[in-house]
Amino acid sequence: MRVGYRLTQFWQLLTAAPLPPAAIADITAVLTPAEYTLYQRYNLTDQQHTYQVLALLRQAGYTQPALLTAALLHDVGKTCVPINVLERSLAVLAYKLLPRQTAVWGQGEAKGWQRPFVVKMQHPQWSAELAQAAGSDPLAVWLMAHHQDRLPPPAERDERWHLLAQLQWADDQS
Repeated sequence: MRVGYRLTQFWQLLTAAPLPPAAIADITAVLTPAEYTLYQRYNLTDQQHTYQVLALLRQAGYTQPALLTAALLHDVGKTCVPINVLERSLAVLAYKLLPRQTAVWGQGEAKGWQRPFVVKMQHPQWSAELAQAAGSDPLAVWLMAHHQDRLPPPAERDERWHLLAQLQWADDQS
């Protein structure tokens, strides 16, 4: 586990500021109005995070529209069940240290002490469902639904899996 990276993420949670107008213009150029309505559900930290994912993908030369949409909306399912910064940190830490147990805790309803684990484990599917309801491209929806999945070996990857690998790379960097 990269402790410095996680501490930076924690600090960003505490010090988030609104995105500048140029970033908002960039985001609205990628998303449809219905998708942008979803994007606005994010807290400031998640807006910054997903915008950084988009920026990293673009810097790496990716322009595929579904990938860029998924970059911005892959975590929107987290808005379905709000959790605070300590719960979010606990879920991330538990997933790094006890991934199998976190997966077990993440099943079922988002209630009680299991709530942050359920959000951690189920938000990809929730993101995909929200995006599908907003009319997102089916490939973008698939990328959101699978953004936490384990990748198959490179020789077994089709174009979807290649795009997913790039989304996961950018997500892990920001």
